[in-house]
Amino acid sequence: MSNNSLIPYSFTPGAKAKAQEVNANFIALAEKIEENREYTTTQIAETIEQIEEATAESEEKKADKNLGNTNLITNCILECPNGVVTVSENVITVKAGLKLLLPDGFNEDGTVKNVAYEVEEDTPVTTVSNSEVNCIYVTPDGCFYATAYYVCECEPMTKQGVWYKLSENKIYLYKTDTKTWDVIQAGVVATYKNSSDTVSLVEVAKPLHLLTANDRMSIVNWGMPDYSSVVSINPSQSYTAKQAGYLFISAMTKSNNWQCVIVNNHWLYLGWSNTNTVITQSTMIPLKPGDTYSFYGVFDTPRVEFIPMEGDM
Repeated sequence: MSNNSLIPYSFTPGAKAKAQEVNANFIALAEKIEENREYTTTQIAETIEQIEEATAESEEKKADKNLGNTNLITNCILECPNGVVTVSENVITVKAGLKLLLPDGFNEDGTVKNVAYEVEEDTPVTTVSNSEVNCIYVTPDGCFYATAYYVCECEPMTKQGVWYKLSENKIYLYKTDTKTWDVIQAGVVATYKNSSDTVSLVEVAKPLHLLTANDRMSIVNWGMPDYSSVVSINPSQSYTAKQAGYLFISAMTKSNNWQCVIVNNHWLYLGWSNTNTVITQSTMIPLKPGDTYSFYGVFDTPRVEFIPMEGDM
């Protein structure tokens, strides 16, 4: 017999081997080779199955090459082969071929849910003159204008326009007849002003752009103040930020008088003097779209300005 577990028989040099023992050794080796082959084939099949399952799961979670039917992006323009909008006097025309993802809540697994929509033909929207920053929004029922566009969590204090609530991935429209915010399937494609029946300051929603490493400086600059678009603020009024930016405040104090800025009902104390000495205080406060702010106290010779962020222009 053999001491090797793979073969049953071993042979002594010069001794005569028996044919049945030699054959038994070959049969034992053949069986072991076949056993190893079947094991290896099974292992390879299991590995391929695991790879295929992992690949299928990955495919379900990533956007396809056309960025359609995806659960990673929402509330955006996918394509605009003919542009987004054109303007003539008080009419804004939404261009044919404009493709959007309209936010529609969430799927059961927590991924965002959308309704893909394409504008089939040029659609004119006649706007009205007012003092607001209006918006153009698109729905499966047509294209319309609203008097404001908010992107925030809290319900806007100003009861007008269109509101995108991020935590729900839904868009609401304020109905003046019922005084309620009602969910609609819509996507905002542009903001504008209309004074004296002439549209101006049109800002279109940017088509979706996948970021690369070369975009890092642009990303950094998005959070920087755009000093070319500074807007003066009256400290005697209350406001709702319609875009991201910074609130700059500079004013002198008076004896025994507070100076406060109230952001989303949170009081920020700026300055106070308990002497007859005049003290000048300055500060800059970052704001998100939808943040509410107002002022309390005595602001002597104030300078109050809103400076938009570059990324929200």
